Amino acid sequence: MKLIFGSILIVVAGFSVNKYVFSSKAYDGVATITDLVANYPVDLFEFKQTMHGYAHHLCYKNEERLTRQNVTTSDCISNHDDKQSECENKVFRLAPLSLETKAEILDYSKQYTECTLPYKSIMG
Repeated sequence: MKLIFGSILIVVAGFSVNKYVFSSKAYDGVATITDLVANYPVDLFEFKQTMHGYAHHLCYKNEERLTRQNVTTSDCISNHDDKQSECENKVFRLAPLSLETKAEILDYSKQYTECTLPYKSIMG
């Protein structure tokens, strides 16, 4: 009985650490986006790295919406990681080396997120 209770406790603790530690780590990516776009021009290479973290954040933040669509958080992250290279080539193919305006940043951000995370209503 103690073994079963101990096993359940370990599984719950592992799930909690995974959900809250990695979710808060992904949240750091959102803070990085606001810091990055506060100063213009924005370097395209930095922007791509930041968008990678932001996409992971969206998967964690919208876990409930994804569940309603029968998608797990890990499926969302795996899908993003699988499509990252393809979508970077598609979205940023003709992008300038530095993004000069807020409108450009928002446009590229939306295109990249929609490409790598094609789930209905993931962004709100």
